[in-house]
Amino acid sequence: MTADLPTDRPVLPPLLPRAAHGGPDAQPFTGLDFSVNTNPYGPNPRLIQAVRDADHAHYPDPTYARVRERLAAWHATEPGGVALATGASDLLHRLTRAFLGGGDTLLSLHAPFGELARAAALQRASVQVVPALPATLPARTRLVYVGYPHNPTGHAPTPAELLSAADTCAAAGALLIVDEAYAPFTALPVPPRHPALVRLLSPGKAHGIVGARPAYALAAPTVVASLDNLAPAWHVTAATAAVLAALPHGARFLAETLPRVAAHASELAADLGRLGRTEHAGTPFMTLRVGDAAALSADLREGGIRVRDCASYGLPDCIRVSTRLPGENAALLRALTARLGRGGRHG
Repeated sequence: MTADLPTDRPVLPPLLPRAAHGGPDAQPFTGLDFSVNTNPYGPNPRLIQAVRDADHAHYPDPTYARVRERLAAWHATEPGGVALATGASDLLHRLTRAFLGGGDTLLSLHAPFGELARAAALQRASVQVVPALPATLPARTRLVYVGYPHNPTGHAPTPAELLSAADTCAAAGALLIVDEAYAPFTALPVPPRHPALVRLLSPGKAHGIVGARPAYALAAPTVVASLDNLAPAWHVTAATAAVLAALPHGARFLAETLPRVAAHASELAADLGRLGRTEHAGTPFMTLRVGDAAALSADLREGGIRVRDCASYGLPDCIRVSTRLPGENAALLRALTARLGRGGRHG
């Protein structure tokens, strides 16, 4: 006998498949992984030591006051303007829950990070992809997303364009999300300060410690309060909180390794350019046009190499690869040359 469900139940979020990402999946993989955008010289020893020194025996301070104060001092802002998270995905989900409702719109400059699109869909909001930041926003736009730089194209607006977009958002009652996941790998200027602008930082990529999932946002205190309101108690582990607190002391590792990463990426892009059309804008990652990207990705995986199929970004004929160390990059080039030859097409 089946119990009758009440007819006044709230509308629940739809059941949606997980967003596509690089990195591990359900199938075991032990080869060379070029699908994850992270510093191949990581992890940063200073941050690993912070993980080891963290107090794992006790609950963290539920307010994370010390961590907020350190990050606020580092960025010359107030602690109330710092929101902490385990992964930028957590912040994106909370931003959509706080500011998007059914029928609202999220505007994305180029294809958004898949997790953000999924978060918007869970709110029954629509995602509209645009090639340039508009002077006016479509009706019911509540969030505007900008990759700074964008993944996988590497494109980025100028600070003046960001400031203009923030003004546009403020006039429409919207927020501008500036995702700086890959900014440390580039020479991009710091985004301008604006009450309608949310800076999203996930430093684990640059420090090669993505497994710790450190992330935080810099925003107006009212926005941070909304994000904190949606976080459960102790939403950041002691280890991740320790990594966040230690970030101001980890800059030497970046100064030593990121120029080498940039050189490796530039060399890899030049080599890939001999196999097909390669797009590279100074980030650790680049795209290569190959024809049937899904088929090539599966073929490479069988040979012990993982790359990122860009179909979810609207580029089904491209793969994205992120530089590893020179010897590993050479292995990728050998595998691609064997499959693509001089024609640069697969399938």
